[in-house]
Amino acid sequence: MLLQKDNGKQYLYVQQAGKQGFMIVEVSNPEKPSLLKRTAESNQATTGNLEMVSPDVAIAEAPERTPTTLTSSSRPAETVRVLDLSDPRNPKTLETFNKVTSILPDGSHGLIFLANNEGLWILRYNRPALLEPAKKKPPCDSESAIMAMPPDCD
Repeated sequence: MLLQKDNGKQYLYVQQAGKQGFMIVEVSNPEKPSLLKRTAESNQATTGNLEMVSPDVAIAEAPERTPTTLTSSSRPAETVRVLDLSDPRNPKTLETFNKVTSILPDGSHGLIFLANNEGLWILRYNRPALLEPAKKKPPCDSESAIMAMPPDCD
């Protein structure tokens, strides 16, 4: 499961056990959760891991259903989808990668490193700017106006 906040509302994405896809539930009021959508597209499996990598981007990993070739890795190949969650009620698949053997999201740099049978992919996504609260300036007074080096004030 993962939780996303958007415009004062909270959306819970729940993977469905034994099924493809996930449910989107609005949980802003925990006493009255509201099922918004079930996604169950057969070509977009999400029965594995679902992870937020930024406020608007998630990755969904699902084990491959077809046998894989022998590799030195003990990790089975996966299908990975990069999801756009900017509209929490209507997630969109940005890209799908098959036969993925390794994946590493790097949220601090807005990157996702992904390796599959085609090679190494380095995906970049936009990270929202970190907003720092503006420092409040002290109010200007009549003494500030006549100083040779007035302080920074409003």
